[in-house]
Amino acid sequence: MSGHRITADLLKADFDQADPGAGGSITAEGNWTVVELVSAGTEARSLKDPVKSGQVIVLTLKTHGGTVTVTAATAFNKAGNTTIAFDAALETVTLTSIPNGTSGYKWCAGSSTTGLGDAPAFS
Repeated sequence: MSGHRITADLLKADFDQADPGAGGSITAEGNWTVVELVSAGTEARSLKDPVKSGQVIVLTLKTHGGTVTVTAATAFNKAGNTTIAFDAALETVTLTSIPNGTSGYKWCAGSSTTGLGDAPAFS
């Protein structure tokens, strides 16, 4: 990747990762990952801890057939929440990895948005 065209190269890069489906596990692959969740009913996913600082993952509920709950191994925020519930199409959350204070890394909730109403619920 040439320094003078890095923006163009990043624009062309594929950051999409397939939804692992009900009961599946999401692992961030690389520095940027986008996972479009699809549900056919009430479903759950697990989110593995990141492997380095600075990774970014975007989770969005592309198709709503029921609530999708994503559970992380470590807390997303100061409140200690480890789950995010997506219950409307286009709900989106962006997570960034940071050192967890002891060893390893954890996800930190950066932003959450929605296209149709309320934002994803953290608990």
